[in-house]
Amino acid sequence: MAAEIALEMDPLLNSIKEKLQIIGSQTTEQEEPCTIYRVVPSVRREDGAAYDPKVISIGPYHRNKNHLLPMEDVKWCYLQSLLLRAPKNNTLENLLGVVRAQAPRARKMYSEKLWLEHDAFVKMLLLDGCFIVEFLIKFPLAENHGQLLHTNWKMPLVRSDLLLLENQIPFFILQCLFDVSVSPLFDFNDQNEPSITLAELALSYVTQGTLEILPETVRKVEIHHLLHLFQMSLTPNPELSGPQPFSCMKVLKQTFWKCTRFFIDVVFWLLSSFLCCFAIFRRQSHHLPGKRDVGPRAPRMIPSATELQEAGVIFKEREMKQKNKKMCFLDVKFEDGIIEIPRVSIQGVTISMFRNVIAFEQCCPSSGSHFTSYAAFMDNLINTPMDVATLQDCGIIESKLGSDKEVAIFFNQLCKGGYLDYERHYLAQVFKDVRKFSSSKRHRWRAILVHDYFSNPWAIISFVAAFLLLGLTIVQTIYSILSYVHRS
Repeated sequence: MAAEIALEMDPLLNSIKEKLQIIGSQTTEQEEPCTIYRVVPSVRREDGAAYDPKVISIGPYHRNKNHLLPMEDVKWCYLQSLLLRAPKNNTLENLLGVVRAQAPRARKMYSEKLWLEHDAFVKMLLLDGCFIVEFLIKFPLAENHGQLLHTNWKMPLVRSDLLLLENQIPFFILQCLFDVSVSPLFDFNDQNEPSITLAELALSYVTQGTLEILPETVRKVEIHHLLHLFQMSLTPNPELSGPQPFSCMKVLKQTFWKCTRFFIDVVFWLLSSFLCCFAIFRRQSHHLPGKRDVGPRAPRMIPSATELQEAGVIFKEREMKQKNKKMCFLDVKFEDGIIEIPRVSIQGVTISMFRNVIAFEQCCPSSGSHFTSYAAFMDNLINTPMDVATLQDCGIIESKLGSDKEVAIFFNQLCKGGYLDYERHYLAQVFKDVRKFSSSKRHRWRAILVHDYFSNPWAIISFVAAFLLLGLTIVQTIYSILSYVHRS
C-alpha cells in the first residue's frame, strides 16, 4: 500500500503519464496524415533560397515576413474581385462560413504545430485561398491582374512561389471557395455550356498549358495542394514506356540503326586489331563505369553521357507527344542502345520547382518518387560540363543558366540528402538495361578505343591516314610478289 502511494506521489512518473496521454489523444485526433511540411535543415543547407517565397506568402510558415507584405494588399483586391464575380446570394458570409467549417481539418495538414489563433488562421485561409482561386480564373481569361502585372518579373516569381513546399494551403480549402463562388456560374448539366473545374484551371496554370488532363493513373487521387498537383502532372505515361504497336516505318528505322551500329562496331573491331595488344589489355585494368558484371539487383549508378556515347549508346530527344497523348519530360526510354529523353528546360525558376518537388516526395512517400528517380538518372548522366554539352547537342537539355558547369552542379546537388529505393523506382529497368549494355565486353572495348585513341578529330584523321597507308603498302607488297611470281 505504501509503495502504491509512493508511486502516485512520484512527480516524474506523473509527468510522463500526462505526456503519454496527450500524445495518445493527438494520435487519435490525427485521422489524416499531414501533407504540408517544413524542409529539413540538412536539405536547406544545399540551397536554402530555393525553398523560400520571393514575392508572396501562402499559408502560415512565411506569414508576415517583411519582404512579402506588399502582396497582402493585392490579396485583398483579389478577394474583392472574387466577391464581385460570385452570384449575389454568395456573399462574404458564405465564403467565411465554408472556410471556418474546414479550418480544424486544414490545421491538421501542417506538419508543425501552428500557434495562430483560430480567427487569424481562418482569415489567412480565406485571404490566401480567394487570391489563388481568383488568380487561376483570371489567368486563362487573360483578365487584367492589376497591381500584379505592373512589373513583368513578378509573374514567373508568383508561379514559383505557389509551387513551394512550405508555401501551401490545402487544396480542399480552394475547392470549397471555388464551389461557393464560381461553380454556380456554370450549368454542368447543360451540354452546350463549357464545364470548368478547379483542378483543370490549376493544372493548366502549374504546367503552363502543356497539360490539361491528369494522367489516368493519378486522376482519382486526392489533390493535397498545388505542389502536389504539379508533382502528379509529372507522372510518366506507362502506355508510352511499354511495347509499341507494330509500325513498318518504325521497323525500318530500327533496322537502319542496327545496321549502322553493326557497321561501326565492325570498323572499330578492324581498327582495334591493328593496335598494340598490350595497350588494350593494359587499359582493361583501368576503372571504367559499368565494367562490373550486372547482378540481379538494380544498379545504383550508370556511366555518364560521354562514357555511354563512347560505348556506342545513342542519345535522342523524345517527342513530347505520341499516339495523341502528351507526355512529360520524365518519360525516358532505352531500347537497342538508344536512350530517348524528352527535352527539359533549365532556368532559375525551374531549379526552385525541381528542388521542392523532390522535397515533397521525400516528405510524403505515398505520393511516389518519380521525379526523384528522374533526378538520380540525370545525376548519373551528368558528371562534367562535357556531359551537359553532349545532351544539349542532342536537344535533350535547354539551358538558360550561365554555363554548362552550373547545369552540371545543379543536377549533381539535386538529390543530395534524398532517399530512393533503387529496386523499385520507375527507372530501375532503364538503369539495368543501360548498365548491361555498357558493361558488355564488346562495348567496353569500344569505349576504351574511343577514349584512348579517338578522343579528338586529329587523332581519328591520323589513324585513318595511317590505316590507309598501311593498306596501300600491303596492296603494293602483294602486287610486287605477284609480279615477281609471274615473271618467274
